[in-house]
Amino acid sequence: MGTRAAVYTRISDDKEGRARGVARQEADCRELAAREGWQVVEVYSDNDLSAATSSRKRRPDWDRMLDDAEAGRFDVILAYTTSRLTRRPREREDLIELHEEFGTGLRFVASPDPDLSTADGQYIFRTLGGNDTAEAARTAERARRKQAELAESGRHNGPRPYGWDIHGRGADQRLTVNDAEAAVLRECVDRVLAGEGLWKIVRDLNDRGVRTSTGKPWATQVLRRVLLRDRNHGYRKHQPRGKDGKPKGKPALYPGQWDPIVDTETHDRVVALLTDPARRSNNRGTEAKYLLTSVAACGECGRPMVGTNEFNYELKNGRTRHYPHSYKCPHAGCMKVQRRMADVDDHVNRVVVGVLERDGVRLLGGDPVAADAARARISALEAKLALAADQFADDTITGEQLQRITARLRPELDAERARLRSAQPAANLADFAGPGVAEAWAGADVETRKAIIRLLGMQITINRVGPGNGRAYDPASTAITWN
Repeated sequence: MGTRAAVYTRISDDKEGRARGVARQEADCRELAAREGWQVVEVYSDNDLSAATSSRKRRPDWDRMLDDAEAGRFDVILAYTTSRLTRRPREREDLIELHEEFGTGLRFVASPDPDLSTADGQYIFRTLGGNDTAEAARTAERARRKQAELAESGRHNGPRPYGWDIHGRGADQRLTVNDAEAAVLRECVDRVLAGEGLWKIVRDLNDRGVRTSTGKPWATQVLRRVLLRDRNHGYRKHQPRGKDGKPKGKPALYPGQWDPIVDTETHDRVVALLTDPARRSNNRGTEAKYLLTSVAACGECGRPMVGTNEFNYELKNGRTRHYPHSYKCPHAGCMKVQRRMADVDDHVNRVVVGVLERDGVRLLGGDPVAADAARARISALEAKLALAADQFADDTITGEQLQRITARLRPELDAERARLRSAQPAANLADFAGPGVAEAWAGADVETRKAIIRLLGMQITINRVGPGNGRAYDPASTAITWN
């Protein structure tokens, strides 16, 4: 039986996605096999996968090739160069051990052929491989430095971002504002700051035929990432990376070579809102289903309650037990409170409608302009306080500095909150004040109801009432206080 050869091909970056590089390598290796009179029994190819030490991606065909070598499926491995085979010292040792144990040889089209049966041959192979590893490290180092230079100079790098157009190439490349997309982006910012859910904005954008910069429909997480970009207010963020490719150190901001779409204070408000740990967002892109999910608190542990679906359960005696929609505490270590959703919702709905019928004009009326200004100032002050807390946690500022910042901002925040209470907006809530409240409330979607409950400052707590959590609903078990 003649010599059986396996061909291994690899390229790190296939930008076109057409596998042309590995196809050329395979053709050259087959030509080598034909000259030697060897039979190619298998081709292993890891296209668009790095073999550098810093890469953490597995190469499926590399692993399969080693397994087949140990199983005796071939006698020699053909590759174009040592660098196409591997750049990792550990994998070079694996190939040396493979030869020592199973006799598997190596041949290259454009690199010297090492005789792995001798110490000098192994030395040559390790030396060639060491050069490949060093070259990969130098390439990665140059790439990291290039990314840092681009960031420090405020230049854009990458595909076209939503809101801008790319003009020029290379060093002359510039971003210019796309007026139509910028208007959509500002609209989304305003809607988020007004309390509208991302899922609702996404559904509206898709219904209107508005598409992303790549021409695809919007998704909630895509819109969230777009709204959080520092590019929106004119800055370029750069995250340094170490030799292992992982983030290293703190991200830095550099002024970008483009015009901003929103101002920094507005951007900070959006970031503070979307990254608030207390925010319970619906990331599935669907409509909010239950009125008090993440609004009502558990009376035992104080954490948010969630709504559950109704379901039927077949008993062993053949009878069916129905479990209705409920609010329950889902948190490990508690899970002690559960109440029928219809009872709690009916109670809360009656309270809200009663309050709005009696006092809605005062609660929802007033000066919308003053209220919006107060809200904006509150968000800005809360963002500054949150930033100061993060800086203290990161040891950027001292505890004394944090106290001084807090002491200065807290009185301003309290004053703005008082100003907001005295100037609640009425522009989009006119139907929820006066005699038509019940009808408007019945026709409102769940998200609008949630927004009004929060606007009214309602604190809703569902308490435990004994065994079974009380089969007969007791209104006193749902405590409502006003902030």
